[in-house]
Amino acid sequence: MNNISPPSTNHVASAAPSYPNPLWILGAVLLGFALPVCACAIFFFGSLSSFGSLGEELTMTDTATGPAIAIVRVEGAITHTDDEEYITGAGSGRVMADLRAAEADPDVQAIILRVDSPGGTVTGSAQIYEVIVNEITKPVVVSMAGTAASGGYYVSAPADYIFARADTLTGSLGVVLTLINAKELIDTYGIDVVTITSGENKSIGSPWETLTEEQRLIFEAYIDESYEEFVRIIADGRGLSEDTVRQLADGRIYSGNQAVANGLVDELGDLPQAIDKAADLGGITGEPRLIEYEHIPDFTSLLLGMNGRLETTPNEELLNSVYDLLAPRVEYRYMGR
Repeated sequence: MNNISPPSTNHVASAAPSYPNPLWILGAVLLGFALPVCACAIFFFGSLSSFGSLGEELTMTDTATGPAIAIVRVEGAITHTDDEEYITGAGSGRVMADLRAAEADPDVQAIILRVDSPGGTVTGSAQIYEVIVNEITKPVVVSMAGTAASGGYYVSAPADYIFARADTLTGSLGVVLTLINAKELIDTYGIDVVTITSGENKSIGSPWETLTEEQRLIFEAYIDESYEEFVRIIADGRGLSEDTVRQLADGRIYSGNQAVANGLVDELGDLPQAIDKAADLGGITGEPRLIEYEHIPDFTSLLLGMNGRLETTPNEELLNSVYDLLAPRVEYRYMGR
């Protein structure tokens, strides 16, 4: 019997699989995150460097010196705020800062208030007005654009001269209170809203309750007081009797032509005509230099703003929006816009 040896088998030892060093992986992830962040930061600070230092007010003209006219814009709805940075619309903080900067600038000989606003809050309008009357010593010329109604006219009234276009919508002089009564809606859907207050008028203006006659009188007294202040301001600024102003201030709107005819506006014209008049009142000969101010928030403010948005949940944002929509508003505002 033949002895047959089994075939020999060559055993090859397999190498253990190799893995990248975890430190390299972590470094790559961090680098991938850091590069876009750094790129954004470089772009942000690079952009700001073309304007100047963070947070300062800047003249948006060349570096020339000499007599100038400052253009201060009141564009959009007027709101009351102390914040000078990144305000949408005509935030009173920003407008007041521009007016004060123009007053402090030795080169500025006159100020143009460029108004394109339907008005807004009573407080914001009053804040801007008070700076013009109490702090500005230089000539102020108003140039009304498309709309200068209600609070937009309120801030214009103390100016030394007012221009409007023929098609400017102005007027709407008066006060408006907006209340939303959702009681019938919640009754329809069987929603029970319980409000516990320290006094019977503490929840005045609540959208969930029907306004009582006493509460209506409370609101009317507040509105009448604000209206009388509006009448006085127009009378003082335009040199009209209060009785004449009351006849004009019944809430109706006026075209620029009509506003000139009734004494609310001095002359028809647009921004070029306002510039010529401001130069004349400021004693500027030749082509005037124009200055506008821009506010740039510092990086800390930006981070805090972003952090605030991140910390607000969608439910909180929705709730804030509902409260903002339903809250009573007393405004110097044209409601058609």
